[in-house]
Amino acid sequence: MKEKVGPTTVSTSSTKKGRHPREEAVKGTLPLLVAALAAGLIPHMTHLSPWIPVWCVGFWGYAVLSEPKGWPLPRTLSRVCLTFLGFACVFVSSNGVIDNRFGASLLCVMAGLKPLETRRERDLFIAIFIAYFMVVSSLFFSASLVMTAYMVAAMIHITAILLRINCPAVPLKEAFKVSGAITGKAVPLTLVLFFFFPRIDGSLFGITASRSASSGFSTTLSPGSVSNMVKSQAPVFRVTFDGTIPPSGLRYFRGIVFQSFNGTSWRAATRPPSGATVRGTGPLASYEIMVETKNTDRLFPLDLPVTLPKGTAQWADHTMQKPKGGLKEAPYRFHSATAYTTGPFAPWEAVFTRLPPGGNPKSRRLARRWRAQASDARQVVDSALTYLGTNGFVYTLTPPLLSEERIDQFLFDTRKGFCEHYASAFVFLMRAAGVPARIVGGYLGGTVNPMGNYLIVRQADAHAWAEVWLKGQGWVRVDPTSAVAPDRVERGAGFGLPEADRPSFFIGDGASFLTRGLQRISLGWDALNYHWDTRVIGYSGSLQEAFLKKLGASSRSAKGWVAAAAWGVALCCAAFGLAWLILELRSRTKIPPVRASWELFQKKMEKEKITRHPATGPLDYLDRIKKEAPHLYPEARRIIRLYVALTYGPHGDDPERPHELRQAVVRFNPRKIRPRSPKTGP
Repeated sequence: MKEKVGPTTVSTSSTKKGRHPREEAVKGTLPLLVAALAAGLIPHMTHLSPWIPVWCVGFWGYAVLSEPKGWPLPRTLSRVCLTFLGFACVFVSSNGVIDNRFGASLLCVMAGLKPLETRRERDLFIAIFIAYFMVVSSLFFSASLVMTAYMVAAMIHITAILLRINCPAVPLKEAFKVSGAITGKAVPLTLVLFFFFPRIDGSLFGITASRSASSGFSTTLSPGSVSNMVKSQAPVFRVTFDGTIPPSGLRYFRGIVFQSFNGTSWRAATRPPSGATVRGTGPLASYEIMVETKNTDRLFPLDLPVTLPKGTAQWADHTMQKPKGGLKEAPYRFHSATAYTTGPFAPWEAVFTRLPPGGNPKSRRLARRWRAQASDARQVVDSALTYLGTNGFVYTLTPPLLSEERIDQFLFDTRKGFCEHYASAFVFLMRAAGVPARIVGGYLGGTVNPMGNYLIVRQADAHAWAEVWLKGQGWVRVDPTSAVAPDRVERGAGFGLPEADRPSFFIGDGASFLTRGLQRISLGWDALNYHWDTRVIGYSGSLQEAFLKKLGASSRSAKGWVAAAAWGVALCCAAFGLAWLILELRSRTKIPPVRASWELFQKKMEKEKITRHPATGPLDYLDRIKKEAPHLYPEARRIIRLYVALTYGPHGDDPERPHELRQAVVRFNPRKIRPRSPKTGP
């Protein structure tokens, strides 16, 4: 039923109850629109609450099916209620924390509702731009090589859909070709802007993503704390040394110092003062640490750091304070002394001499006896290491459970434990003997990647060792594990463990050829990602300044900026000139479709020993085929006559005929056409 209102005729069925019909340009495009929005949703899947993808898929599915099924789209009031419901659910699922994850969740929820209000062509374009923004916003969470490659592919995908919506007559395959060409043409300008546009270190608006990551080390150390960590192969940080990588026995990466003991566990409860005293007694190790921000919330410098990166500070126990603004995916440069002395014993360090008033009487008596027999603290240390190395102690990931008198039970009964057991017992013995001692938690060793000449430190490299204070030397590192399992210190994680306790991912000396090959592939992929992180993601303002200096430019003066701009313009001109030259050469060397099909036909006939002389015309060539291979004559006649018509006839400019010739030549297979027997006739 239609009613006439002035000069305009309005369909009462389409406007019933205030509903607006979809425009013709919108009909049939919702599947494409949903495909574009889905490309924007995929990179956010890892940090979204599980209900958000379900929300999006549900509403997108309803929107796509509403057109063929005739389902009504929700009214304005319903959409407003759904919007507020989505906002409330995002707020609850994020625990009221407004950060990057909250913003991405809200964006995806709104994208899920957008197809429900798509009625005009303008709504399509707005939804496409939302898809673009969803893809770009994924860089707030990850800028890895895989994510960057996906982002480029998603941009090509969304742009192709935008072209298809603008020009419905264009095939989708052709739209993807045009989209890829547009992206390729943007690459030269992108590279110039990347290298020459002023770099901004840190977040543009001072907003950083919330980090819920943990290094695995908490402020409490008890039996099982470290042994549970070494079952994970997740990387914690990577280290690039300026020179030779130190041997495994010197690669102690310091993270946390435990001070007080309550009889069952050690705690880092007392905050030391700021500033640390250290004097290197040998050459310094210069290196850069690239932290894996998903797996750590602190820095682990090589023992002991002498100079620190800008924006970081150090506590008096030589551990790192958390950088202001949190850890960033950028290299941190350190200089450390592997041979050193520290200052005199400070008053605040008295905490490293205290023990609970009672408990573990056997251990206390043993420590006092060592002290009475020794002339200095060094002899007490040697006595403890000798005791651990000569009394049947076992280094294992699965030690038996300990009761309340844990130190006594470990030293005199079970004698099985992991590094935290040995460090705990050793420090207890030292304090009981009157020697200041403390436990240090961090990482030891790491895997050298020969493809990038850097070190990968994983959770499996977690370790606990001890430090004792000796007069004239200060704090000296002592690793009790070396007395029980020296291979753990000298060769790396897993080597000191019994074969039954080794993690499944451990690759020892007897690994198969296939296992070693897979390890090399893994290391190669890790090296590729590491170089991407350090040279692309880590391309900071300081690296840009160093790059500009090599070109004779600078970002610190007007003259330097002019030189940098000149370099940028020159590179742009060179890139576009090279692109023009390639296209020009391709256009000159490109064979016309008809000619290409004719040459392919001749190649197929040459395999049948029927070669065409350059002076032989197409029809004479056909006569020769009829004489030498009459069974091929019918198919050859069709192809040659079509070629003659396209080359010499009046309809050579017909765009469909070259495609017909191409299809005929491609289908032509002389080996499948057998000669007829004499009985059946020609």
